[in-house]
Amino acid sequence: MSGVIESKIRGIEQEYPLSAAAPLNPSLLVSAAIQGLRRVNFSRVVDWDVSAEVMQEEHERTIISSFARNGCRIYDDLGHLEISTPSYNNPLDALAYERASEIYAFIGAEEASFSLKKKILVHKNNVANFFAEGRGVVTNTYATHGNTITLRAACRDWSRVERALLPWFVARIVFCGGGDVVAAELVRQSLDAEIQGVKFVISPRAMFVTQRSSLSTTANRGILNTRDQPHAARKYWRLHDIHYEALRCDYAIIMRDVTQTMIMRAFELGLLDDAPQLEDPVAAIKKISADTQSCEWKLRLENGETTDAVEILNFYLERVERMYEEGEEKGFWDEFGLKHMKKLFERLEERRLEAYVDGIDWVTKLALLVNYEPRSAEEGISICNHYALLDGKVLSYVQKGVIPDTFIGGAADASIFEPEDALAFASNEMPEIDLDLGSVQRRVTAALSNPPESTRDFFRAGVLKAFPSQVLSVSWATLSLSVGSVTLDEPFMLNREELEGLGVSFPEPELTAGDGGKEALRALLQRVKSVYAEKVRAVS
Repeated sequence: MSGVIESKIRGIEQEYPLSAAAPLNPSLLVSAAIQGLRRVNFSRVVDWDVSAEVMQEEHERTIISSFARNGCRIYDDLGHLEISTPSYNNPLDALAYERASEIYAFIGAEEASFSLKKKILVHKNNVANFFAEGRGVVTNTYATHGNTITLRAACRDWSRVERALLPWFVARIVFCGGGDVVAAELVRQSLDAEIQGVKFVISPRAMFVTQRSSLSTTANRGILNTRDQPHAARKYWRLHDIHYEALRCDYAIIMRDVTQTMIMRAFELGLLDDAPQLEDPVAAIKKISADTQSCEWKLRLENGETTDAVEILNFYLERVERMYEEGEEKGFWDEFGLKHMKKLFERLEERRLEAYVDGIDWVTKLALLVNYEPRSAEEGISICNHYALLDGKVLSYVQKGVIPDTFIGGAADASIFEPEDALAFASNEMPEIDLDLGSVQRRVTAALSNPPESTRDFFRAGVLKAFPSQVLSVSWATLSLSVGSVTLDEPFMLNREELEGLGVSFPEPELTAGDGGKEALRALLQRVKSVYAEKVRAVS
């Protein structure tokens, strides 16, 4: 590992809505999808250990979890299929595990269709629009959450967190926004104008913000989330970003990952403490989101001056540059991130948005709306939904023969998102990295069944695969086994390189049945204990 970007652990939680033409309970659909993923051997049931976590939403206490072969956690979160990626530390893994998550969601929906004898659809977006009698269009929201492990010391003063990060969270939507149509009532106040039906916005999630920070993720949402669940040792804080947005464009996924990671390190170093302060961040994020025509993106600062979103972005770029000038190690990904951050912000400053069709999601959706010219709210909603639809096209990201033919092709393919176009855009824009279709297919194929090799997930997933009958419970930071337990509170511990140095390799599951498996697992824990004596409790 080298540089800032590879030194930070992160991951994504994506909530996928499942739907059917028949009036079926959402949790029934999710349950059928999860059971389907188990049936095709992509996941298994685990006892998820919540004893070390503080439950900030009551429903979290009753969640039944599955654990995927690649280290994902899969569960029903309030009627949505939630898939949490394993933790990773580089942008190519960010892309690969995002695609693996989409494929799991699609296969889960197909399996649910088979078991329920009804066609089940799955979308990757953050809002659902429906028509209510007497109210017209009503919009509900669900989430994409980003997570970055940072230092607790940097987050003890929450007013400092708000000063440093709120302007970034507001301004970044101009390239991270997922784009969608929402009910007019959500944007009338932001536009200070009378509109009817629906309005296309840059960030649908932004329209549901009510305050600067919040503990809850389901009501009275803040721009920042104060949840204190590090999923690691107490010296860490997990920034739980509840406005990460559902993205499909490869370029946007990669740029979100590299920029967010560099910003978080600059924050830890105190380089963002004098960020330009917005007069009203809540109003600002909604106003920017609603400005899809003139794209002025004007913002009023606390001192009474007026600026725009790109000027805010340029402040953060300047501080990231200063971070490296003052001595932070710069590896390949850091050089890459700086180069493309500058190029992107320059184009945004010139408002060259047409250059990002197939690269930035909201720009791509807006271009589709202009092309299709919807004549009603229903048509506008349908176009955005068909962009977000996960269908057989997601399988273009994996090598042939990996997914059974029963899932491939067919008349159900109706998404207007084109993976080939999005990947071609990213490949042309980012020639320094190998985004050739074949390379991406190999990477995503590996990500479907294997955890990242550089993080603790390599050990956790390896133990679950090799010793399935010996695992009592699991969480992000704990592993309870028949012969002991391991505290996985350091995000990079027991990665592949470290385990190889210890002479540890995982046997095939069929070799670990019965008492022989216990002995093999006990021997493995003894090797791990030689390095992490305080983190391993092995039964003698």
